[in-house]
Amino acid sequence: MNFKHHIATAFALAAILFSGVALAEEAEERVVKEAIALFRAYGVMHPDKTRDPLPRCFYAASWRWTSIPEGLSRKYFGIKALAGLTAEHPSGFHEVKKIFDPEGKQPEAFCTQEEDKEKLKAWREVFENKTKLLDKREIEDDPYSPHFARIEYTFPVFDSRFRKAAFIKVVEERQFRRSPDGKVTPLPLEFMVVAVILEKRNGVWREVESVVTGIT
Repeated sequence: MNFKHHIATAFALAAILFSGVALAEEAEERVVKEAIALFRAYGVMHPDKTRDPLPRCFYAASWRWTSIPEGLSRKYFGIKALAGLTAEHPSGFHEVKKIFDPEGKQPEAFCTQEEDKEKLKAWREVFENKTKLLDKREIEDDPYSPHFARIEYTFPVFDSRFRKAAFIKVVEERQFRRSPDGKVTPLPLEFMVVAVILEKRNGVWREVESVVTGIT
């Protein structure tokens, strides 16, 4: 093989490799675009609908790793394996805020588990301080703190034509209770797991089914 043939072959291989990389990047861009549109259609942090600041730590900072139930995977995506579907987030998009809040308007709404624990501790201290200020005769009044919610999502699963999608939503609620002697204790964690199915109709994502798969 002469030198010119070597050069031509190298350029041909480079073109093939570059084409593969470009296609992969284009596919990831499409996934990101559709994920943003999907969650906004579902009502998560839509710029026109979520104008008031959300509570701090309202959303988990990272995606939850949970599969779509087997039955729903078969019904909407046609898989025949005895397993559910799970989607991997695109590279560089492990942070939920990049999909929910790409404009970066409410960064405080997203927290890691450690940050969430710190916030919960602060909430408890506020409730305990309020308890110390109460008259003992009024200690029974309003013995419960407000509910504090935290929501986790999985990255959505899409079909190959971006006409169907699904994700899992996990809602956790925490609350404290004041006993007659003034002691403040956390109540058991309440949570609900929901599988959400969406379809794109006339270019807009719409929810078609929502199934509660777990609740306490």
